[in-house]
Amino acid sequence: MFRSLLLTTLSLLFLACAVHGPSDERGLDDSDDGTGAGESVGTGPKLPSSGAGGSAATPQSATGAVGATSSGATSAQTSTGSGGAGGCYTEAYDTSVSLADLKNGYQGSQWLPTMLTVLDRRYANGHHVLETMKNDPWLSGSLPQYFNMSNWTGLMEAIDTACHEETHGYDFDEALNTPGQHVYFMGTTKSATVSKLSFFARNEILSMAQQGGSVTSNYDSTYLMGTSGSYDFIFLGDELNAYIIGLACATSVGDHITGGHSFRDGVAAHLYYLQLYLQRTRTLYPSLYATWKANPSWQAFIRYSWARAHYWTKESKKFQGLGLNDQAIWQRVNQPVLLDEIQLFTGDTPTVVACSP
Repeated sequence: MFRSLLLTTLSLLFLACAVHGPSDERGLDDSDDGTGAGESVGTGPKLPSSGAGGSAATPQSATGAVGATSSGATSAQTSTGSGGAGGCYTEAYDTSVSLADLKNGYQGSQWLPTMLTVLDRRYANGHHVLETMKNDPWLSGSLPQYFNMSNWTGLMEAIDTACHEETHGYDFDEALNTPGQHVYFMGTTKSATVSKLSFFARNEILSMAQQGGSVTSNYDSTYLMGTSGSYDFIFLGDELNAYIIGLACATSVGDHITGGHSFRDGVAAHLYYLQLYLQRTRTLYPSLYATWKANPSWQAFIRYSWARAHYWTKESKKFQGLGLNDQAIWQRVNQPVLLDEIQLFTGDTPTVVACSP
């Protein structure tokens, strides 16, 4: 796939114990309608005009918070993937497939082919993203600056970031072929191609996230402040999508990851941002909200993102050390007033959406 990326420096914010924190968006500005991809930090997309204010709709009561409860650790997990058909949503991955030969014969100079083989064995959706994007200069040139690829542990720790960042590259590359639209890759058999609506800057939800004391402060400073804060929901949605796929990739090798990492935190934070953005749109931009809600492709993206975030959070809890502060963030996500936003937008309870997107 031909790419014309405006590459920027990846600024990984590491928390204690060598934890992978939220990263600066590598990517991609909103020029994916024929003028090239890349969120070029310092320029940013042209922001649409804001919609007119209006009164809030009356929330309905959501039935049951969709939890992110912990389960016991396990060494192997196999899922064939249902996609929500014939049961609650799942995705195919298999941690029972041995990686022993790759670990024992690992050579740092072969980190990328090894990572591709790992994902090919364990998680097809993640493999598809990296296989498609394997010639991205950022992947070979920048990623190794942030992880010690000379050893197996470093390779396993890097897999979340590799999948996350290359999901951005994949999405924005695909959008080059769809002027006026954006593409969210959610699996080899499903993507959402959505219209670029007149979304407002995501920094408008900053004060909402900080109300009562922020539980997402590291993410707030990265995504809701400065130049990055001026980007709209297209980018906020792409972050949610990238964090989900990153967590999925990490979960698929969860039996090989040690230490404490914030992989789950990023998913929870952006699910929380989604709810806040829905709430602000509904209460202050009713015309935009009505258009957004009536769009089938956007409905699919919101529903599948909600289901995938819950699924991979649950699956990742089978392994130690894939989350740090995610439970505190989930307490915000599971507030009834915010769960209402999922029901108001989709027409189904959050529990139903998480199971049957």
